[in-house]
Amino acid sequence: MGSSQVHLTRDLHHIRAHHLHYASLLQDMRKSIRFIQTTPNPAMDSVDIPPQVKLDSAKLLEKECNYLLSEIERLDMQLHLQDSRLKNVMNLVSGWL
Repeated sequence: MGSSQVHLTRDLHHIRAHHLHYASLLQDMRKSIRFIQTTPNPAMDSVDIPPQVKLDSAKLLEKECNYLLSEIERLDMQLHLQDSRLKNVMNLVSGWL
């Protein structure tokens, strides 16, 4: 096994570790957005806020949360594609060793 192959293998494992960390961050972000989406805002319970403002705020929050969740889903699909490519490269490198 040449030293360049050892470095390549080590680099691929570092990339894999970063990839898994990124996947974890996406999952955490999804959970946070769902929490925000489903938890009522106590500040909106104030008597001073008109009902129309509350309604508009709730609609905007729902719209933004849905947008963020769809973007996370898009990033998640890209992540799975990159994961597949990374596994293919790792299999190729292990075949050389």
